[in-house]
Amino acid sequence: MIGDSDKSSAVAITHAMDRVLQAERDALAAIAECERQSASELERARLKRRAILERIQARIVALHARAAGALERRGAAILEQHRRIATAAVEQLADPERRREALERLAARLTTAEGPTPS
Repeated sequence: MIGDSDKSSAVAITHAMDRVLQAERDALAAIAECERQSASELERARLKRRAILERIQARIVALHARAAGALERRGAAILEQHRRIATAAVEQLADPERRREALERLAARLTTAEGPTPS
């Protein structure tokens, strides 16, 4: 026959087991909540990273566009400068008086006693 002492021990054991099982359920629920929170934080971090990368890419594109524009303007300026220099050279060569003076200076240098100056 089971005595009162055995019954109270069995009840105490049952309650202890129930508390252990409840603690395990609580712990599993807490772990699941931590996993949900960490997944949520991770997603927020990914979204923030994506936004940062998009801003960086936009800035890079803007910088490249500005640099390309500056390079294009500088190239156009150089071409214009070369065009003006070439036009001036053609105009100088087309002027018969200037051409005659240049030929006379060249002839004088070539016919002097010192001869042509080394270049």
